[in-house]
Amino acid sequence: MRQETAQKGRRMAHAFSEFIKIIGKGKKGSRSLTREEARDAMAMVLDGEVTGEQRGAFLMLLRTREETPEEITGFLQACRERIPPALTTLPVTLDIGCYAGKRRQLPWYLLAVAVLARAGHRVLLHGAHEPGSGRLYASHVLPALGLDPVQTVAEAGEQLQQMGVSYLDLGIILPPLDEIIKLREWFGLRSCANTLARLLNPSQAGYAVQGVYHMHLDHKHCRVNEQFPEFDALCFRGDGGDPEVNGERPTELFITRQATTVTTELPALAPRWALKDKTMRVEDLLSYWRGESEHAYGEYAVTGTLASLLMLAENLPVNEAVLQAQSLWKTRNSECLPFSSLSKL
Repeated sequence: MRQETAQKGRRMAHAFSEFIKIIGKGKKGSRSLTREEARDAMAMVLDGEVTGEQRGAFLMLLRTREETPEEITGFLQACRERIPPALTTLPVTLDIGCYAGKRRQLPWYLLAVAVLARAGHRVLLHGAHEPGSGRLYASHVLPALGLDPVQTVAEAGEQLQQMGVSYLDLGIILPPLDEIIKLREWFGLRSCANTLARLLNPSQAGYAVQGVYHMHLDHKHCRVNEQFPEFDALCFRGDGGDPEVNGERPTELFITRQATTVTTELPALAPRWALKDKTMRVEDLLSYWRGESEHAYGEYAVTGTLASLLMLAENLPVNEAVLQAQSLWKTRNSECLPFSSLSKL
């Protein structure tokens, strides 16, 4: 039996080597994977049917030349086929990936999410963290804002019913993809896993939000989102790569509905640039929520992010979305924690 298992492992490793050859034969001999090839290759990676050396070579070859939208689409299909089916039954309106982590400013977008949940939308946040990155991740901040971590999909469903929002770690949603993200500690580079996680929409919500950092990644996300007309998506270059509008500059919002992407500019809302926070204190988020302090960056980050989410989820034009965002913020119940039981609001 042991010998048969070893032989099967060698056969699978040999089969995967063909995918490495396709993308690694040099400038003249290599080519991109087709959508079907990409799906099959990622399936083998996620199912542990490749050696560690093969996985590393495959991911870094892709990283060197960057993945095509067709490859990302195939990889994404393989990922979604391995998500627990129970996730798709959660009562989610809006899916938001939180994978970058903040290093210049606090995650002000979380306050926008809190307001949106109070307005009746059911929001699933999901994310991961990279060891040694020094970034402040959503999972580090949410407990102080009133949203305790959950360990199962069932607990997430209960939290959504009670609070209108829940956060699931990628390690619960798709452990093999989470493992790949954490390989950055050894590679020194990110891989396509960071892109896939943002695009995942694990609950198959009707609306999905993706924040990216690097130039042109928003265009690539759009091409992938257009392959999945069953949900609408918003992608933009957010602060640090998280789904947060920087109100100090105009932000291009790429909204994809029924396989068609429309670009809208959200104008700069802040009258001036704010200094980088010297310290990243979660208490500053709470103080601003309670109306006890002001924050030059936070004010417009919250309003801008909330406006962009309303444009996606309620199909509002820019001006109307900004006005509604400002109104929702002003009428929030600041006496409760940002994330509180809906029965207390």
